[in-house]
Amino acid sequence: MAITRIAECAGTSAGFHNKSDIDDSPERQRQTRLAVARAKEGDRDAQRFLYVQYSHNVYGYVRSIVRDDHEAEDITQDTYLRAFNGWDGFDGRDVRAWLYTIALRLAFNQLRRRRRWLAIAHRVQPAPWSDPADPDLWQALQRLNAKVRAALLMNVLDGYTQTEIAQMFGVADGTVASWLSRARGSLRQELAPPG
Repeated sequence: MAITRIAECAGTSAGFHNKSDIDDSPERQRQTRLAVARAKEGDRDAQRFLYVQYSHNVYGYVRSIVRDDHEAEDITQDTYLRAFNGWDGFDGRDVRAWLYTIALRLAFNQLRRRRRWLAIAHRVQPAPWSDPADPDLWQALQRLNAKVRAALLMNVLDGYTQTEIAQMFGVADGTVASWLSRARGSLRQELAPPG
């Protein structure tokens, strides 16, 4: 799993843990207000402070929604990237609530992508052809990675474009192009006549 520059900037790894307690002392609130003001101007130390202050809380919150450690780590990292690049959306009141709002939106987007993927994967799970005219093709399809197989079938049978498939899976167009190329190459290799 790739770790973004935010964790590197903070001098931490993505080894998050659930944390529910927050230091809300008057001194910490003052430090947080100052850090927010400086972070808006691009101060990396201020960003680091905010990251260290809330990242484990954000992770715990996201983890409780998506129920997957790796997805929660990615969403937590993405939350900070969006926050530090989008101060225009901050109303100036509570930075923690703002981070949670960003994280919640990203978590729900991830759940929607996951539901779409599960629906697609379920639709193309191995099932006998009504007329297995080419059992070799069917077996070759079953040996493909489930996402790759789903993308290929959506493209070939349903006529979805690479861009449409990429949007459904929540990946880049180039990723889908790679999947389709890999799938076609694998099928050519497996189904080519001997010699």
